[in-house]
Amino acid sequence: MSVDETDLPDAIADDVPAPRAASPGDGSDPACCIVGIGASAGGLEALQLFFDAVPGGSDLAYVVVQHLSPVHKSLMVDLLARHTAMEVVQATDGVTVQRNTVYLLPPGKHLGIEDGRLHLTAKDAGSGMSLPIDLFLTALAADQGPLAMAVILSGTGSDGTRGLIAVKTAGGFTAAQTPESAQFDGMPRNAIATGQVDATLDPTAMPARLIEHARRLRSRPLPAKRPQEGTADPLARIVGTIRTVTGVDFSHYKLATLLRRIERRMHAAGLATMDDYADLLRRDSAEAVTLYKEMLIGVTRFFRDDAAFRALADKAVSGLVAGHGPADTIRVWVCGCATGEEAYSIAILFAEAQERLGRSVDVKIFATDIDQDSIELAGLGEYSDAIAEDVSPERLARFFVRRGDRYAVARDIRRMVVFASHNIMRDPPFTKVDLVSCRNLLIYMDQPLQRKVLGLFQYALRQGGFLFLGSSETLGDLQPEFHTLESRAKLFQSLRAGSSRLARPLASTAAPPPARPGDAPSSRALEEGATIDEAIGALMKAYVPPCLLVNEQFTILHVFGDASALLKVPAGEATLNAVKLLPSGVSLVAGTALTRAFRSGEEFALSSIPVKDRDGVTAVSLRVKPFVARKSGRRFALVLLDRADPPPVPTDSDYDLNADAAERIQGLERELLARGENLQATIEELETTNEELQATNEELLASNEELQSTNEELQSVNEELYSVNAEYQAKVEELTELTNDLDNLLRSTAIGTVFLDEGFVIRRYTPAAAGFINVIPRDVGRPIDHLSLNIDYPDFLADIRAVRDRHAPILRQVKVRDGRWILTRILPYLTEKNQTAGVVITFVDVTAAKEAEERLQTVLNSLPEHIAVIDRDGRIVTVNAAWRRFGDANGAPGLEHSGVGASYLAACGVGGGDADEVARAVDEGLRLMLAGEQTQFTIEYPCHSKTEKRWFLMHAVRLNDSAGGVVVSHIDITNRKLMELRMHRPDPPPPFEAASSDGASPGGGV
Repeated sequence: MSVDETDLPDAIADDVPAPRAASPGDGSDPACCIVGIGASAGGLEALQLFFDAVPGGSDLAYVVVQHLSPVHKSLMVDLLARHTAMEVVQATDGVTVQRNTVYLLPPGKHLGIEDGRLHLTAKDAGSGMSLPIDLFLTALAADQGPLAMAVILSGTGSDGTRGLIAVKTAGGFTAAQTPESAQFDGMPRNAIATGQVDATLDPTAMPARLIEHARRLRSRPLPAKRPQEGTADPLARIVGTIRTVTGVDFSHYKLATLLRRIERRMHAAGLATMDDYADLLRRDSAEAVTLYKEMLIGVTRFFRDDAAFRALADKAVSGLVAGHGPADTIRVWVCGCATGEEAYSIAILFAEAQERLGRSVDVKIFATDIDQDSIELAGLGEYSDAIAEDVSPERLARFFVRRGDRYAVARDIRRMVVFASHNIMRDPPFTKVDLVSCRNLLIYMDQPLQRKVLGLFQYALRQGGFLFLGSSETLGDLQPEFHTLESRAKLFQSLRAGSSRLARPLASTAAPPPARPGDAPSSRALEEGATIDEAIGALMKAYVPPCLLVNEQFTILHVFGDASALLKVPAGEATLNAVKLLPSGVSLVAGTALTRAFRSGEEFALSSIPVKDRDGVTAVSLRVKPFVARKSGRRFALVLLDRADPPPVPTDSDYDLNADAAERIQGLERELLARGENLQATIEELETTNEELQATNEELLASNEELQSTNEELQSVNEELYSVNAEYQAKVEELTELTNDLDNLLRSTAIGTVFLDEGFVIRRYTPAAAGFINVIPRDVGRPIDHLSLNIDYPDFLADIRAVRDRHAPILRQVKVRDGRWILTRILPYLTEKNQTAGVVITFVDVTAAKEAEERLQTVLNSLPEHIAVIDRDGRIVTVNAAWRRFGDANGAPGLEHSGVGASYLAACGVGGGDADEVARAVDEGLRLMLAGEQTQFTIEYPCHSKTEKRWFLMHAVRLNDSAGGVVVSHIDITNRKLMELRMHRPDPPPPFEAASSDGASPGGGV
């Protein structure tokens, strides 16, 4: 059982608080969990469905990692922003992860996270296969621990698989898209195949599951005490149930490890308390097996910690190869091998050392693990192409064979390694071992169990043998027994051979006695348990004959008592087969007895079987007792071997084998051995031929690997292009919708519009424009000067050129030939960079406005008062007929100073004498009105001509609209004024003297 370094913080200290992501608030709110989402080809659709289902207040942070082309701009921010109310941003270096925010990987970058902050690194174009999803998820697991969540969506290949396992190992939550709903199911299937996926869901169902997991994670407290047998502690009940179902005792595992694994299964089962989960385990043995699998942390990789393996190669492997001859065997024990990567890594080191030193040595690596499933995977020796991140290209080419999208370990490396199921806490250790490798297994055990396992390793090693531990593991009390070769690599050398017997018995899987009140919590119970184990061992040694526990394959699972005098280790490949280890005289009978006992299920016994050993001829009593395990239903047998003196009378023995029969059997054995040797010679010849063919095949494989490497690069580029294409496709769909909206707008509007390019060629037009220009659909692409007009606009083409050249709009009111009036606007066509790329012409029907204007002018012309309208700048914009007639009759033909377009304020200043005072008053009053400080103004003033005296009343009113301005009216009050004069002067007036009549006063409106 091996682990990855990402899980070390979880295991080293029980009281280390769980890591937290940065909170955007003041730090008082619980930090959000971080969801790492991996997607590749076909992932855009899955991401859109996923975020469509994410509520705005999920309180989670989302980091999306895709396979992106480094040379194309990503459109993902715009594309995903339409599917979520959360903020969608492209990740920047050093940004603190905020809740309810989506972060996207920028092109050409790798993404990591540390202390809740994202870190960007440049993607190395020459680094070969790129696995950005694995890189981020592995960093996320190390930084966030159980608060990490990993989601694998559509994509090809296996990227994300290792990162997902790292998150799972760190106690986080993992999910994968159902392969049926994915456009490309390679990534989801590889993730699901690991057995480490907590939920397999469609993208629309994932957010709810993630949010529910986060809610439970933050709200549920967990116990902080080690389980105590014989109590109602739910943790103790859980551990006891696992031990009953699987035979493995986890009571001496680190408490933090136990709690994290149990918590994760509680989440998956939807249970809120550990009592409920303990009851579930009692009812459902399958769930107990699943939890057992969760406890076995089977994450490892090739050459984990390169520096440590280099130290192992330089200071241990090379010395072992150099110090052994061709007839010697180097024995290596890899304990907790998981899926075999570590064992094969050590085998590669031995192969390289033999090539480097020019020596050929027999190397046997015994790789053991408690998990039978991991052993079976290790025996296959096939791994995903993700190992290219850990194994150099030279080693891949030399020690692996490419099979599709997987790598298989080469045959010469595979032959070095023997995989077997082995429980270090129960089964006896290997002996006379040159190298023991056990990395990151001890960190999950408490101190007493660590001491016991280290004692087993010291017992197993030869004098001068090497011990290779994990980076966080130490020798503890056994430090004086070893010499430290490399402290950083945790490489030690044994100073003496292992003891003739173990320092203390192996831990029993039986339940320890209940703790008594007043006892020390753990040390006293462990001491009593060890004492009981020693007592049991002494009783077995004194009263129990040697006994072998074997399975149906005759493999020895356990040895009771001292059977060393009967069991002989044969030359050749190491084996635990009972028939091969027993003496020849007993092996034939034992094989027959075991076969008969397993077939019939009945006990089988023989006595006085003669055996030759170093002390002469003795007799052995053999008894085979079969039985069936209650939990697993598997069949086993106990083989009891009791040495006894040979009976004085041979006929009294239950076993009668005369000398002729014995000699005949020996002859048959010799014949069989000769035939076996002949067969072996034939096999060797065939192997020689096969090796020649293999050499040719390897050359072909080398060529194939080169092509495969090229294919991988093309596949990687293809995935990037597929992602880019998916983004562009989504953008095209968005633009298509926008174009449809624009087409419908142009078709439905009553405003005629024509778009021209820089050469005045028609690009597009609205149907309403056909009423003013004779244009039909096939005229698109023709210059506008080829078309005839239905409007009276002689300067039409000249104005178009002027707008193009001067970039200033032109507005004209022109008349249509059917009598309508239109407002023609000619404007420059501007691009997004504010550059002119043509002309836009609009035609707005203003006939109603023109008619209203003419109607208003008619009304004004019918009034006797002299009326003018001035704008906010004081310029005259409209006058009526009375105003014009007065100007024509009083020396101002054409209204040069008081007509439309002239400044009325300037006209008021023309004159002299008394007119200056009136003009100043009018000027001041009008300016106050135009400034909004006065609403109206009235003044009486004389405006005499050469032939008569006249008086006028000027009345001005401010217009209350957005345009502002003033309406000025001049009313002739001469008659009223003359009448007032007569009333005040009864005498007839003197003859009239002509006054100035140049129309300079404001009188008469002119």
